[in-house]
Amino acid sequence: MYSRSAFSRRHFLASAAAFSGAAGWLSGTASDAAEPKPFSFVFFTDPHVQPEKGATEGVKQAFAKVNALEQRPDFVITGGDLIMDALNVGMDRVQLQWDLWDECQKTLEVPIHHTVGNHDVTGWSSKAIVKPGDSGYGKAIFSERYGQGKTYRSFDHGGWHFVILDSIGQDPVTLDYKGWIDDDQLAWLKADLEKTGTQTPVILVTHIPFYSVWHQVLKGPAFPLDGKALVGNVFEFRKLLALYNIKLVLSGHGHISERIQFDKVVYLQGGAVCGMWWKGPVHGNPEGFVQIDCHPDGSFQDRYISYGWKARA
Repeated sequence: MYSRSAFSRRHFLASAAAFSGAAGWLSGTASDAAEPKPFSFVFFTDPHVQPEKGATEGVKQAFAKVNALEQRPDFVITGGDLIMDALNVGMDRVQLQWDLWDECQKTLEVPIHHTVGNHDVTGWSSKAIVKPGDSGYGKAIFSERYGQGKTYRSFDHGGWHFVILDSIGQDPVTLDYKGWIDDDQLAWLKADLEKTGTQTPVILVTHIPFYSVWHQVLKGPAFPLDGKALVGNVFEFRKLLALYNIKLVLSGHGHISERIQFDKVVYLQGGAVCGMWWKGPVHGNPEGFVQIDCHPDGSFQDRYISYGWKARA
């Protein structure tokens, strides 16, 4: 059974270490803003940690690769789906997976920021074991442990503005998840971008993509997508984003490496740390993550990095 106090005590030291590292990094943003310098960060999406298939070892191996990168990143942003699944399992399994994630996270040597994925949400499924009203239902565990009580936020670094979105909505009828940015979050986003201004380069992070073409490539141009594949209301706030200097939208969810450019914005799906859920590469793309170099002029370069994982039989 999920206990808020039990989770808090168990992960106090890990959280304190993570936040102290982040605080040290944030304390330097004032000088960064005065004289922005190029910097690097890692986008680390869809690790799907679980006790099976060597997944814990795999995530630790991926973090070891991050720690050893020639150009050391200033921080890591995860793209969601940190654990294999909280949608359709009981609380014992949910707790086990989060404990494994924390075990892996302790091996990372730079600050880390988290995006919520659909598999990180407890019970948002028509087949759920954990029901509405049960302790730990929904996004409570994620927000408490990794979001300081929230599932979306923003920060500044090196002259760039980062916005971490919560793209996991809920169908009120089926109780399944769907790709959606809710009204409260959109109001917050509007105010956040107004405060940022139109000149600062912006990176948005969302678990569920805004746009994608791989379904049509593999299944035909008329293949219909359900509400879980993409953020369903992007067209409603697209004009808001167009007012600002959005450079890059990072996403996960599809487990593929995909790059779309439209109206000077790059939409980049970051592959998957777990590949095909620890069963091997996805369409020939190996298990890995993305490193991104940001420059003061608003330009960036990205590269997909394999960490050499071999799927177990």
